[in-house]
Amino acid sequence: MRSPFTGKEMKLIKEKEILPYRKDEFEVYYHSYECDETKERFTDDELDLINIKQVHNLYREKYGIPFPEEIKAIREKYDITAKKMSEILGLGTNAYRLYESGEMPSVSSGRLILSIKEPEEFRRQIEFSSHLLKDSEKNKYLKIVDKLIEDERDAWKRIMVVENTYTNIDDYSGFKMFDYEKLAQVLSYFKLNSIDLFKTKVNKLLFYSDFLNYQRQGVSMLGLSYKAITFGPVPLEYERIYNRLFDEDYMNIIELPEWNYAELFVPSVSFNKELFNECELKVLEKVANKFKTMTTNEVVEISHEENAWKDNIDSKNMISYKKYAFDLKAFN
Repeated sequence: MRSPFTGKEMKLIKEKEILPYRKDEFEVYYHSYECDETKERFTDDELDLINIKQVHNLYREKYGIPFPEEIKAIREKYDITAKKMSEILGLGTNAYRLYESGEMPSVSSGRLILSIKEPEEFRRQIEFSSHLLKDSEKNKYLKIVDKLIEDERDAWKRIMVVENTYTNIDDYSGFKMFDYEKLAQVLSYFKLNSIDLFKTKVNKLLFYSDFLNYQRQGVSMLGLSYKAITFGPVPLEYERIYNRLFDEDYMNIIELPEWNYAELFVPSVSFNKELFNECELKVLEKVANKFKTMTTNEVVEISHEENAWKDNIDSKNMISYKKYAFDLKAFN
C-alpha cells in the first residue's frame, strides 16, 4: 500500500494491541501500514479483515460460540433447512442462515446451537417445538436422530472422538474444522508443482500452509493441529491421517529401500482449484516456491528456527496459531 503523503510503499507493521468487542477486550496482532516519513498508520480492507477475524475468533473461543462452518455442519447432519432450524430453536426466521454466513450469535444462542451437536439434546428441542412441526416433519427428524444415536460410526470417527482429536474448533486448529478432503487436494497441489512428497517434508509443508494462511486470513487452511517433535512441527495423529488417505485411495504410499524405507506419498486425486479461495492459492504457491528445491533435511532445519518449534519441543506441546502464526521466520 502506498502512502497518501509520499506515494511510496509503506511498511507493514504487526504489533500486539488490545481491541474492544461487545463489552470485552482482546489482545491481537494488529496489522497496519506505516508511512516512513509521517509515521501515520493506515489499513485497507484486507488488513481490517485480518484484525477483526482475530477478535471474532477469540470471542467465540472465550464464550463457547460455534464457528460458521460448525453451525452449518450441525444443521446438515440433521438434514434440515436453516429456516426450519431457526424455528425449532426459537431464533429469528433468518437467524440460523445468517449465523452460517458469519454473523456473530449472542452467547446464549451460540451455546444453544452448540448443545444440539448431541442428538439427544436436539431430540429435546424437537419435542419442545412439536407445535411448530407437521407430524411428517417431526417423524423425519426423530428418525434421523435415532439413527445418529444408534450409529456406531466408523473406526476413524471413534478414534478421533475417544482421543478428543479434531472434534473442536479452537486456537489449536486455527479456528477451522478439519477438512480431510481438502488435505488430499493440498498434497495434490504440491505434487502438481513437482515436489517430492516424503512424509517428513509433507508434515512441514502442511504446517507452513496452515500457519501462513492463518497469518493472511486469521484462519488455518486445513484445520490441522500441530505439535513439536524432534523432526519439527507435525500434524496431530498424522500417521492415522495419512493411513486413511491411503485406505480411501486418495494417495499411494511407496516405501523406498534405498532411502532407509522412507515413505513417499503419491496423490491419486486431481487438484481442483475451485475448492480454494484466492488467498489460499497464493499461500500454497508461496510455500511451494519456498521449499520446492529443498531436501527434507533442509526443510526440517528451517522448521527448527521457528519459535513455534523451539518453545514447544521440550514439552511436546501443541502449537498455538494465534501465538506463532505471525512469527514465521521462513516467511519474514
